[in-house]
Amino acid sequence: MLKFIKKSPFGFIFGAAAIVLLVSPEAREEARKAMVKGTAAVLNFVDQIKNSSCLTSQNPPELLGAPTEQVNEQPPE
Repeated sequence: MLKFIKKSPFGFIFGAAAIVLLVSPEAREEARKAMVKGTAAVLNFVDQIKNSSCLTSQNPPELLGAPTEQVNEQPPE
């Protein structure tokens, strides 16, 4: 496990971040705030995607920009 930390710059960054979070209560508080904001952003994005897909399936064709046609008329015999 220590070989990964020595060989990769990401290992050093993650290790340093873990130490800072262990030692500093302020850093933990700020990290928690950032995680809450990130989670809220992801959930809002997912909701927007769901709402846009629901709206496109529920909208009549004229609202989507498709040409409108009369379907109620009987075809000539």
